[in-house]
Amino acid sequence: MAVDSTKPKRVLVVHGVELGEDEDQNQHNDIRKLILNRLNGAPLPFDTEMYRFENINDKAQKRLRTVLSLFARNMIEQKAIDLAVDIIGDVAIARAKASTAQIIRQGLVDRILEIYEEGNPLYLVAHSLGSVYAFDAVNHLIKSAEHFDRDNRKSWPVQGLVTIGSPLGLKMFKRNRVKPLGEGRKFFRWINYWDRTDPIVSGSFYGKPEARYDIVERFATDDENCGWLIQDRVVDIGKAWLMAHVGYWHHPGLGDDLVSLLG
Repeated sequence: MAVDSTKPKRVLVVHGVELGEDEDQNQHNDIRKLILNRLNGAPLPFDTEMYRFENINDKAQKRLRTVLSLFARNMIEQKAIDLAVDIIGDVAIARAKASTAQIIRQGLVDRILEIYEEGNPLYLVAHSLGSVYAFDAVNHLIKSAEHFDRDNRKSWPVQGLVTIGSPLGLKMFKRNRVKPLGEGRKFFRWINYWDRTDPIVSGSFYGKPEARYDIVERFATDDENCGWLIQDRVVDIGKAWLMAHVGYWHHPGLGDDLVSLLG
């Protein structure tokens, strides 16, 4: 199957560290509203959808959550335990190469290929730890001999990647290379949005402003066969700490970049 550029574009949104269950993850609606707002009435057929994995994470963390809950003396302490397990547990799972992380990655790859079989041009928007899974999925597909012929975009299951509040620049995730596309003249675009006070980006629990975090510096290469066009977008969300981390969904610059990619 080949991508049909005349079909409506699809935006697959991958969430990150979140509370709640799968049914609570609906950030694709925020992205849809943002794109429509920036289009300002201009015609552009597109749709958005979610890739959800919160239930998979919660199932893997169930035993730990149950044990820690024994120490909760009230509802406030229980909420604190739930938050800690969600954040620490999700990070531990994303860093691992074991079963739960692999299930999440493979599920994302499978959904990407399903959309590819339908022929719709697909773009990924991934937040927080979801960007780790999205990054891995794209690189996994590039390794495949049947996908990502550099000069034939119809063979690209993913047309572009946008990451927001991503921890991919942190050494703990041990990722500093992209899979080259090989010889050719077309480029795969990766746009990375980050706020200097975002603690998930900086790795600073206290949200200490980060000045030297650049995806471009970590992943860019002079290899002409790389085929990735990597761009950083340093933004001021107007909020600090975790509020900065969850504030990207409504940033107008993100909407403008998505309109440019989809158009």
